[in-house]
Amino acid sequence: MPLTLLLSIIFNRYTFFLGIVLLYIDSAPIIELTKGVWRMEIPLLLYLYFCFNNLIKPSRWQAVVAALPLAMLYLGHDYYFMRFARIPKWIECTQIPELIGVLDMKLGPLLGASILIPLVIFISCLKISPKGVVLLLPALLVFVAPFQYPDGFLSVFRKLTIEIIYYSTSINVGYNGRIVTSLYHEAKRRETLKNLINFRDLEQLSLRVPPEMNQKTNGKNVHLIILESFIDPTLFDTLPKSIKPTHPDYLKLVQGQQGFSISPIFGGYTAQPEFEALCGVPAFQEFDQIEFNIFTGSKTYCLPAILKGFGYKSTASNAYKPEFFNTIPAYRGLDFDSMNFAKEYTPTMETYLSKGAEENNQFFFDEDLFAQNLAFVQKMLDAKKPFFNYLLTVYGHFPFDLGARAGPPLFTAPDMPSAVDKILNQYYYRTKALASYLNRLMEMDPTALIVLASDHLPPLPDGIGEYDTLGYFQKEPDRLLINRFLVFRAGKIEKYDRFAHFNIYRLILDFVTDHAYCQAMPCNFGYPADREAWRNDYRTIIGLASR
Repeated sequence: MPLTLLLSIIFNRYTFFLGIVLLYIDSAPIIELTKGVWRMEIPLLLYLYFCFNNLIKPSRWQAVVAALPLAMLYLGHDYYFMRFARIPKWIECTQIPELIGVLDMKLGPLLGASILIPLVIFISCLKISPKGVVLLLPALLVFVAPFQYPDGFLSVFRKLTIEIIYYSTSINVGYNGRIVTSLYHEAKRRETLKNLINFRDLEQLSLRVPPEMNQKTNGKNVHLIILESFIDPTLFDTLPKSIKPTHPDYLKLVQGQQGFSISPIFGGYTAQPEFEALCGVPAFQEFDQIEFNIFTGSKTYCLPAILKGFGYKSTASNAYKPEFFNTIPAYRGLDFDSMNFAKEYTPTMETYLSKGAEENNQFFFDEDLFAQNLAFVQKMLDAKKPFFNYLLTVYGHFPFDLGARAGPPLFTAPDMPSAVDKILNQYYYRTKALASYLNRLMEMDPTALIVLASDHLPPLPDGIGEYDTLGYFQKEPDRLLINRFLVFRAGKIEKYDRFAHFNIYRLILDFVTDHAYCQAMPCNFGYPADREAWRNDYRTIIGLASR
């Protein structure tokens, strides 16, 4: 082989590009150089890079500019994974408005610049030509196929992949690559959506409550409170013992009997733990990244509907904006009798909630929310009809700002990450508000069941590794899903060492039937819980909700 030909093969932009890709893949924590990656991801990346080179104006920077979209795709994918401990999916593009709505004001401009600047550079260097468009067509077909022809795409994918791991998206990425796996999951989602018509038979639902259960209800009220990002900093092994951020009233109330529940999600998507607690099945994300997105308002078979059949009135009180996570159609589908959002967000809806001025209370302060809910509960008690009081908080949301309604910061941890100071101070005021709320609630409704669960652990500024640095359940595989859990039955606290969020549903039904429910229906509260046992019921619940 002539030396010049050998040098041209070694020293060209495509060889350098491939070398950088392989180096990055080899060093990244979520992908391996397996046969699946070589069969699909590497050829696709090289082809896309070739196409972009033919669409960029010739210049000394052409090779770099052509790589910008692919670099953004990979880096964005991995940033998301490191931040939220899960793989992004195409359907999550629908959540961009929600993301913008809660984005940290300091982080937002940085992320925006990181996305916009490379895009502007790439677009400004484009030179569209017939040859470039023709070359790009096969790649476009690869990206169009999962959306328009999911069955065909899945057939090809199954032939080329080394293995499809149904239970783990991250392992699929490791085996087959980021881009290809994301397209596979979108095609799989669309294929499954077409099959939902086969999961709308209520008779096939094993969760259906036997008719005779209606005669065994005790009429006692239920209060379910889902707490936004309720992270307990005393669980950080590295927190100095001299720092005691728990309010004394809360310590006296819980008596060291706090338990833990396993959330379906880490870092965001409060609608996922909502779905699990209210519907009694795991949030498998089989049809959408967020189950509530599929709800149309059509009635499905979940806790509010079941309790309505028992003669209960079910009310939902949500401290944040109703446009997040398709909440209004979802709550309608769950069959709540009424839903309440702050009047600042829903001026035309009837509601008892008001958070006040945005600058003083961006994320509805717990103490204000609890006070208003107590007044609402008193009205329901006066009505002499059993009720289900469902309350979702929002205070505590990242970036953990105290806000004007809390109080002055009282704690600092100089040798720990900066976010810990905020969490410590929020936790003090949150536990203070919780203690006051729970004590009053038990005085007003002494025979009721009160269940409190954190929706999920919040993301920290330096990603998921920061939890390991802080020493949060380091030795447990589910450490990023472990959240605080509190249960008060008729004024007495009950401790659960580990409890799946989707079993909250069974805990409530067993309470209102004086344990008759768990005598007639499967109620395995053990850990780890068998998630797969509920997949067909999950599909039926989603099928009914998506009509």
